[in-house]
Amino acid sequence: LIIDSNFGLELDITETIGSGQYSSYVVIDFEATGGNSWAFEYKFNDDGLVVHDMLMDFESVGLSYAYTDWGAWGVFVDNFSYGENNIGEVSNYWAHSLGFSDGSGSVEWSAADGGVESVALVDGLISGWFNGFNPDYSVINPSLPLIPAPGALFFISLSVFGHQLR
Repeated sequence: LIIDSNFGLELDITETIGSGQYSSYVVIDFEATGGNSWAFEYKFNDDGLVVHDMLMDFESVGLSYAYTDWGAWGVFVDNFSYGENNIGEVSNYWAHSLGFSDGSGSVEWSAADGGVESVALVDGLISGWFNGFNPDYSVINPSLPLIPAPGALFFISLSVFGHQLR
């Protein structure tokens, strides 16, 4: 997923699962507990899938997803963990942001307004998670793990090679 086409930055995907023509993404930011931010890609074809389905499927690659189903009020995340150094703190709660990138360098974020069972997967959706909230209880958007896009690496290598020839 290209985040900034001007600077050649794309989302650093840790794991990709599924198959299909569409992709949704999960970004989980463990900064509040001293960990890293991780991005996962979920490929699908099916209509009717929701964020809860995607998170459940990522357990197959080591993303631990604990949740509570509050019935009519929805399904809400209790905690995430991924590997040894990326463990959330349940008492911080998890802020859920929804975003899309148009490649301009910024992601348009909005606070999720329901449980994970109510957010439909659509192509390009980023389900962003941060372990905590602002003092006014507004969501904190996750930091995106970014890497140079393959095309950007080509131009960087040309620049370095050109300087070495001088």
